[in-house]
Amino acid sequence: MKILYFFILILLPLMSEAQAHLGESFSGLESRYPDLTFEVETTNDGTIYTTAQQLFGTFIYYFDGETGLTNLCVQIPDDLQALNAQVEIYNKKYVIISETSWKAYLDGGSTMEINLIYNEEYETYIFYYTF
Repeated sequence: MKILYFFILILLPLMSEAQAHLGESFSGLESRYPDLTFEVETTNDGTIYTTAQQLFGTFIYYFDGETGLTNLCVQIPDDLQALNAQVEIYNKKYVIISETSWKAYLDGGSTMEINLIYNEEYETYIFYYTF
């Protein structure tokens, strides 16, 4: 348990940089994270998205077709240690709605919903970030 708290303490400043960044353009993501490699792809329905490996896992940013801004972010934590560290951070940083749901009040008056869901097909936890 002490190792987990140490892990959280060390990574807390870095975690502020690994966020959903809803309402961000692709170029905004690139400038925010110049050291990351973003892979751009398109879903079957034509939605553009990009993926990047970050500190706590893989982040997938989906872009609105009209505005070109992110409107959904999905994160797949690397492992249970990363998942637990992130949940601990969210419990301290945001309003807890339930054991698997948080609300973030953002600059400019908007809010972000964060939901943690277990995907049975892939047997993994996934964070969903939406406005």
